[in-house]
Amino acid sequence: MRHRHLLLSILMLCSGCTALTLEMVWLRRLALQLGSAGLSATVTLAIYMGGLGFGSWWAGRKVWKNPIPTYGYLELFVGCWALFFPFLLETFGPQFMGLTSWSMGLSIPLLLPPAVAHGATLPVLSTITQRSTATAWLYAINTLGAVLGVLGSAFILMPWLGVRGTELFASLLCLGIFGIAYWQNAEIKPSKIDTDSATISPSIIGIMVIVGMASMSLEVIWSRLGALLIGGSVYAFAVVLAVFLTGIAWGASVGRKLDKDYLPHAVIGMGLLTLLGCFAWRWLPHGLAVAWDWFGDGSLLPAGAVLLGVAMAGAPFASGVVFSLCLKHGEGSTVSITAKILSANTIGGVLGVFITGPFLMPRLGIVQTTVVLATLCVVSSALIFWQQHRSLFSLGALGLLILSVPQWDVAVYATGLYNRIGEFVDLSPRAIEQFAHEGWVPRFYVDGHSASIAVGQSTKTDNLWLSINGKVDASTGADMPTQVLSGELPLKIHAQNSNVDTLVVGLASGVTANEAFKNGGNRLTVVELEPSIVEAARMFGAVNDGIVDNPQVNIRVADARAILQREPTQYDVIISEPSNPWITGVSNLFTVEYWTLGRSRLREDGVFCQWVQLYALPPDGMRSLIASYLSVFPNTWLFETIPGSDALLISATSLPQDLPLQPTLNPIQLHQLSMGAPLNTDDKPWIEFEAPKWVNRPTGTMNRELIEQANQVENP
Repeated sequence: MRHRHLLLSILMLCSGCTALTLEMVWLRRLALQLGSAGLSATVTLAIYMGGLGFGSWWAGRKVWKNPIPTYGYLELFVGCWALFFPFLLETFGPQFMGLTSWSMGLSIPLLLPPAVAHGATLPVLSTITQRSTATAWLYAINTLGAVLGVLGSAFILMPWLGVRGTELFASLLCLGIFGIAYWQNAEIKPSKIDTDSATISPSIIGIMVIVGMASMSLEVIWSRLGALLIGGSVYAFAVVLAVFLTGIAWGASVGRKLDKDYLPHAVIGMGLLTLLGCFAWRWLPHGLAVAWDWFGDGSLLPAGAVLLGVAMAGAPFASGVVFSLCLKHGEGSTVSITAKILSANTIGGVLGVFITGPFLMPRLGIVQTTVVLATLCVVSSALIFWQQHRSLFSLGALGLLILSVPQWDVAVYATGLYNRIGEFVDLSPRAIEQFAHEGWVPRFYVDGHSASIAVGQSTKTDNLWLSINGKVDASTGADMPTQVLSGELPLKIHAQNSNVDTLVVGLASGVTANEAFKNGGNRLTVVELEPSIVEAARMFGAVNDGIVDNPQVNIRVADARAILQREPTQYDVIISEPSNPWITGVSNLFTVEYWTLGRSRLREDGVFCQWVQLYALPPDGMRSLIASYLSVFPNTWLFETIPGSDALLISATSLPQDLPLQPTLNPIQLHQLSMGAPLNTDDKPWIEFEAPKWVNRPTGTMNRELIEQANQVENP
């Protein structure tokens, strides 16, 4: 018996690890094809979760006489699917080009089959356990494996092996699981095959749907909170997801030991704990400052994990408890009960994915959305179990917490402490409060679809600035030289006075787009990922001449890479000025494949301009970006718009003499500077994984020295 229990635990641990590893890899691959704008990322995630639910439902309708080999074959199928996934993507992708529903059409054939297989694994193995407590344990250990998959893929596998290498690793692990399951077939048989139908109350199914929806919605909210607290890197997302899943695994393990009558308390507890966590949000940046003061720059992610655990306040734990207790409320076939509970949970999760990011957060903000979700948990539990428990007390506690929940302090997060903390001499609470609140006033704030956008104004200089998840990306002050020259230089280099087909990637303040328009790019298309930035850019009307509302300008809220991939439009000038390359979702606009795609949309005499940061980027990272760009555009010059901070890589056939700024490095010097540097590619986006470690280091000076050294190289 112990041998069997240990074996099943190992299998489910590995299964959870492979599932989350592959999910992270596949969502990344599909984001490159579909773009991360609008609903495409939401759709792919929802389809994957829907596949898990369908797999659970399907597995619960069958009698599995040989569950372990069946489980092994499910893992074998997933492993083979992972092995051929790039080829399947290449095969299916062109079939959906140009379709409005491309994201859904492409995601279904690619994600649904392996998701169905993974969704069936727990119901199949529950044939052996035959007890809700044992099934709950397998669910907990499977979720713990998911934690390992998230952390392992983000921190170890993808940085070392690349995307394809990680995919192959997970595929081999699936094949190894199959081998173990197949080898054990002769030793382990289910003690009894339960063919009875399962009976479970509709109220329990309803609770599971609600909790699944609330859990997934809260995971989206906490991911945004994590991006605001410690930045939008791949590591920040992995930390949030790992903390969230760890709580669920722990709760599921504890819940299997509790009496089933505790279910309403667990659901109500999830809602109340969610609200209690909101009381800590205001002070999380202070905790980050304390950790930095005590442990230095290596503390950002560990401290962030602890602080986000405090912010979640045990709600994921309660969610795991609910799952285990719901299993105990069924009668009859353990397989069918497990399948129904899992299906209800994933249906709720799909609903949560669809409603939170695209609808609730942009309209209500992250605090009010959290209040709504917590209220849903408490009220639904009180109504469903009204006759059995003290629901009035629960509703009273809910009302008291809602009235006490602090208002969202825009200043604490809009100023991006994580991005500036390395500059602080004094990290006391008083200094942090002064940094966050003094010397400026908020003018605009929205928790948008993909990021939280803020506009602030200095009370001393009237400088307006725009921040994305706390990272300032545009201003009317120090950033103006880069914003102006990014729009002016490429159009002057093209040397055509009007009717220049121009594409600008990234709107931000709108200054660059306006400069391009004024200098002849009057057939102008601007592509911006986040809809809220279009609204925020109106605040900069004094410096962008109202470019957002110019009827001659086509502003598209979409993913630039997806636009370039799907549409064959040719441009005379392309100006790429996204945010930083260490930010997940932006990093794919700094790879060889992106620039190759851009070159294919550029006319023969066209000009391509790429903004490159010199700050918060390791010297090898700067050299890598330059080498990657030169591999596509060898005839390129580097212009320093702000020495030690910003530079432009501009490729053209030649340069005119009367430019407002002369280049610092010519093509020969650039090639010398970047010689031997690794290329930054979609498969090995090593800058996305390396640059976050340098966010608070003074790399601008180091990169400036490399540029000066390269400037000394004489032309042969």
